[in-house]
Amino acid sequence: MTRATLRFTLSLAILWPALAILAAPPQESPEAIVCRGTSGEGFSYKWGGECWCRDGCAPDLANCSPGQCTPNPGSSGCPDCTHQGTYGADCSGFVSKAWQVPNPRPVEACNVDRYRAVNFTSNHSYWNVIPMSSLRPGDATASSTHVILIIGHANSHGAHEVVEAKGCNYGIVRQVRNFSSAYSGARRVNLVECECAPGEEESRPCGDCGSQHRQCMEDCRWSPWSFCEGPDPTGAEAECTAEGELGACADGRLLCVAGWLTCQPGTPTTEVCDGVDNDCDGIVDNGTPESMGEGYDCTTEDRMGLTQCIDGELVCVEIEDPDPDPDPDPDPDPDPDPDPGSNGDEPAQMMMEIDALGVGCSCGVSESKSPLWGLALLLLGLWGYSRRTARASYLSE
Repeated sequence: MTRATLRFTLSLAILWPALAILAAPPQESPEAIVCRGTSGEGFSYKWGGECWCRDGCAPDLANCSPGQCTPNPGSSGCPDCTHQGTYGADCSGFVSKAWQVPNPRPVEACNVDRYRAVNFTSNHSYWNVIPMSSLRPGDATASSTHVILIIGHANSHGAHEVVEAKGCNYGIVRQVRNFSSAYSGARRVNLVECECAPGEEESRPCGDCGSQHRQCMEDCRWSPWSFCEGPDPTGAEAECTAEGELGACADGRLLCVAGWLTCQPGTPTTEVCDGVDNDCDGIVDNGTPESMGEGYDCTTEDRMGLTQCIDGELVCVEIEDPDPDPDPDPDPDPDPDPDPGSNGDEPAQMMMEIDALGVGCSCGVSESKSPLWGLALLLLGLWGYSRRTARASYLSE
């Protein structure tokens, strides 16, 4: 063994424990893997590449060019392709970097060790093959030529949300897809497993009237906290005064809105006669006659009246007679002398003519509407008739 060979062997023996420690995937949650994977969305497909730029869980396309892949003439894509730019990844380089295997590296580190797609189809010290039905966020699924990162649970059609370096014409994309029977599942080691027991539930208070809930899912991870909500107060505890509202609208009701007690104003209604500002315009009992019930015929103490809203109550108000002793047919002529040619409204005038012998008379009376004048004329006629009869009897003797 040469001196150079011996020196290399000794150096490798010294460094091997450190390399072994460096090679172990970091202990982390599946969410950390998903975060790295989603940060690659939008970068180009680069044959043999495994790097991109991130801003948290999002791609940093503002400070890093995504690169560009172009198929060579007559080719449909890589490996017969040309790439421009520093950043980009192929399918196996992308999953290797998202999983941090074989070595933990920043996603921006280019030209580092990585695996091939076919490697993910069998058990490895850094991952285990699992059934496709067990796939969950942070896992991978691979065939002999392609490998894909899983970031979502299966939907009702068995499809998963994924991030994959799809090809030269597509780049790194995020989509929902199914898989053929050529694919198998893989789950990386050193994941923080089982935060909770499946089916377990937790609650916590929020706001001043609400609470939030969450449940442990089948993958032993907590679901997101629910919205903050709670029951509305009831009875007298629900009463409140709505600030800035008028009339009935100021009489509010307490509701639990997003976990906080909120005074909900009353709703304006049609104004009625009840001593309340129903329509919330600041004036009490100012509705229309129809809505108030005013102006309708009514009877009070055998006298006719009309309904009227007084102090929040409908009252029957008696109709007042403007002339308590009216003349049934008033004379518009102020002249005290009667006019014989009028309609008989003037006092009756009687004219009597008696001949010298007293044997007859003629009477002229203007028309009158009074029955007393008729009686007077009748008596006068009878008196004249009796005088003539008596005189005729006297002359015949």
